[in-house]
Amino acid sequence: MAGRGVPPKENAVRRNKHMEAPLTGAGSSIVPELPNAERYLPAVQEWWETWRHSAQAEQFLPTDVQRLKILVLLVQRIYEMEGADLKAYAELRQQESLLGGTVLDRQRLRMKVKKESEQSTGDDVLDDLIG
Repeated sequence: MAGRGVPPKENAVRRNKHMEAPLTGAGSSIVPELPNAERYLPAVQEWWETWRHSAQAEQFLPTDVQRLKILVLLVQRIYEMEGADLKAYAELRQQESLLGGTVLDRQRLRMKVKKESEQSTGDDVLDDLIG
């Protein structure tokens, strides 16, 4: 079975810290409402809104929005065909993975969603700088 390499040690100490993409969970201001929403099935509209308001959407650039606009057509096709096209499912899974669709994907992309209780007071930034 193929994987993504050796899993990291639980208590590993690194001298070179990896950059993380902190996410507040506020969603994205760059992802618009679904264009021509009336053309799409309700489940597809829900899929779009889920991505639009997802925490990882904060990091989206215009190229990511274009990817979502292409993927919405694929999602529509999957729902219209009632799941008959397994290749379409595989492609959707792969593309969503690249956008951080699962917990594992977000860990791999070093995305970390800050919870309400973890909101920055400034001390954590200083701690990160000092080490």
